[in-house]
Amino acid sequence: MMHAPAAGLPARLLSLIAVTLLAGGCTRDEGAAAVQAPTVEGNTIRFAADSPQLKVLRSEEVADGSATILQLPARVTWDDTRSSMLRSPLPGQIARIDAVPGQKIKAGQVLAWVASPEFGQVQAEGARGAAELRQARNELVRVRELHEAGVASGRELGEAESALAVSEAEHARLQALTRYFGNGRGIDQRMPLRSPINGVLVERRMSPGMAVSADAEAPLAVVSDPDRLWLIVDVPESLAGRLRAGMAVRVAPGQGEATEAVLGHVDDYVDSERHVVQARAELDNRARRFKAGQYVRASITVPMDGGVSLPEGAVLLLGREQMVFVDEGKGQFVRRSVQAEELGQGRLWIGQGMAAGTRVVVDGSLLLQQVLDQHVGGAEAGAGHATAGRTAP
Repeated sequence: MMHAPAAGLPARLLSLIAVTLLAGGCTRDEGAAAVQAPTVEGNTIRFAADSPQLKVLRSEEVADGSATILQLPARVTWDDTRSSMLRSPLPGQIARIDAVPGQKIKAGQVLAWVASPEFGQVQAEGARGAAELRQARNELVRVRELHEAGVASGRELGEAESALAVSEAEHARLQALTRYFGNGRGIDQRMPLRSPINGVLVERRMSPGMAVSADAEAPLAVVSDPDRLWLIVDVPESLAGRLRAGMAVRVAPGQGEATEAVLGHVDDYVDSERHVVQARAELDNRARRFKAGQYVRASITVPMDGGVSLPEGAVLLLGREQMVFVDEGKGQFVRRSVQAEELGQGRLWIGQGMAAGTRVVVDGSLLLQQVLDQHVGGAEAGAGHATAGRTAP
């Protein structure tokens, strides 16, 4: 987490507090000697060896960043290639339910029946089309006989043939429509909700009498294969270019041993609202350790081409410039400009300019910036404009 100045304190008061702590302006009791103030040369600050201000500062070594383990948020979903989200194609009401959750389903099996007046109209049009087709065929036979006897003209015969072609086309359209809805026998307004695939009824969100429509947000039922699930990983936009299909993923369901999977796909576009790229892996769920809709954390080892990683709290953002304070030992600290990228889980990565083992200040950077600001008489930005742990946009 960033440690910015407290929001409730005026900047001037905050500066006075920081300067008092670092400059050693207070004494333990009367007669105690004043603490020696730190010396500043450019971006270098030196404290006396016995300076109590050194106790405020905490440093730690940066880590080798050549292979970073990313801890990324992820969620478990149904495998779209093995799943069917069923909705009612026409408005109506659930009349009967013929399947229960957990039941094995075969392709074409009816899960429920929907009472739909609009479907009844489709059935009626199909019956009317069949009657019109029979009439057109009979009319053509009659006109053809009259034409052969010399009573009907060739024009009348052509009109009868055209009428039959139109009736056949309309009848075929209506037949296809009733087949699509799944019930073309009679006019009963009962529309079946059939599964198009084999699988298991893993979700059922309907009850008898419930009103349904084609534009409902949630499906009425989901048929899927719970043995195979998808893991959808949200990758920060800045790191998306480093992930490739084939990388190993480790994910734990909360407790127990982690399951390993392999990235099968990384999206080629960025979610403009969340600024993430989604990556997908397939989970073997035959042991039923995961549930669709579950949120988990995924670990992915990513090669970073060298560099180091460090806590985000070590990096100050001054305007659009990123800075760290390097602890050189013996009370000496140097401010250094860096270019850092987010790794997630409170870590940043620096690709160049810093060797593994370098110590950086992780607590107290804002106070060191105060010392530099006071030395130059306020010419620079000041701690009120510096924040820690954020990369430049």
